Amino acid sequence: MKRNYYAVSYGMGVAVSANTGVRYAADYRSFPSRAERDAWVSEGGDYRSSPDWRESLLASDRELKASLIDSEESHPAWNR
Repeated sequence: MKRNYYAVSYGMGVAVSANTGVRYAADYRSFPSRAERDAWVSEGGDYRSSPDWRESLLASDRELKASLIDSEESHPAWNR
């Protein structure tokens, strides 16, 4: 199994949905190398509250896992 490196982009800066506690407007990304992920993360917003703030994630992140499961169920051909 190949190793992936993950990151998230927050379209409106880091925010949490007050009703659910999950990330708001989060876009999860997967990269084949740590260097590619880190380069992408460094191109994000300057401050945590900036639009398009980006940060790396561990593969064990709860919301990342849920997103991966959702995308696999919705678009099985994408994960081949």
